[in-house]
Amino acid sequence: MSRRPAVGAALVAVALLLPLALAGTRYAHYVEHLAVQVMLMGLYAMAWDFLNGYVGMFSFGHAAFFGTGAYAVAILVVRGGVTSAPVLLLAALAASVVVGAVVGYLSARVGAVAIFLVTFACAEALYLLVLTDPRGLTNGDNGLAGVVPAPLLGVDLTQPGTFYYVALAVVVLGYRLLAAIARSQFGQVLLGIRENEVRVRFAGYHVEQYKTAAVAVSAFFAGLAGALTALHERIASPETLGWAVSGDAVLYATLGGTGTLLGPVLGAGIVVVAREVLSDLFRSWLIFVGATYIALVFFLPSGLFPVLLRERRR
Repeated sequence: MSRRPAVGAALVAVALLLPLALAGTRYAHYVEHLAVQVMLMGLYAMAWDFLNGYVGMFSFGHAAFFGTGAYAVAILVVRGGVTSAPVLLLAALAASVVVGAVVGYLSARVGAVAIFLVTFACAEALYLLVLTDPRGLTNGDNGLAGVVPAPLLGVDLTQPGTFYYVALAVVVLGYRLLAAIARSQFGQVLLGIRENEVRVRFAGYHVEQYKTAAVAVSAFFAGLAGALTALHERIASPETLGWAVSGDAVLYATLGGTGTLLGPVLGAGIVVVAREVLSDLFRSWLIFVGATYIALVFFLPSGLFPVLLRERRR
């Protein structure tokens, strides 16, 4: 029997009990803040994994969707004075899906290698657009600070403990939705495209439309992660659209295991925590992360999470 449900339930249980275990300690708020980062980056990496692991489209521009969600929220709050959390999230999701549909339309009509370049170019274009500060909306390279929402259904999102559980609920729901999409008929067609695109095309399916829709779905969840990150950090900065953030999604998913959805969350947890610990101990801490990543690619090419899912042999 597969261990996937058990591993997923264990991760959720640890996340639920973590604030209670740290209550009253001096590191409680810091660890909660770090855990929220892990969860939101995990959701972001899950969105990338859906596109790469289930469709076979390697995107190196997912920061376009993540940053769109963050800036949509920030512009509405800082420039428009909108504080309604449902309105902010709906606007961020709509903007991300529109960007995803455009990027998907372009990506679906090029080869596998060109997808890498098209997605990267789209993300860089948005990054440069933000830096130019069109009509004073984005505040250039200074970013937009002061992203504070109004209560959501009576829930104060400015409270760290409350936001922690909201983020956890969103991540769990996001995983369930992505898993359901992957098991649906739409998801099975996407898997067929990943395995043999020519055969799926000859079966009568419009491959380009399915690919475009897949990118839009991935952009939806990546934009949700970006919007929540802007609310969590209280700022949207141009770095959210940079190539490094796109690379983070690739790193998290590859480290945890592509095509698993839960693996990217594990990878995000490892990298985010290692980044916090090693950056305090070493000035050139990225060397250790890079060396570890290279070693994993050679010795565990399928990632860490599949190791946890190995079934017991009789």
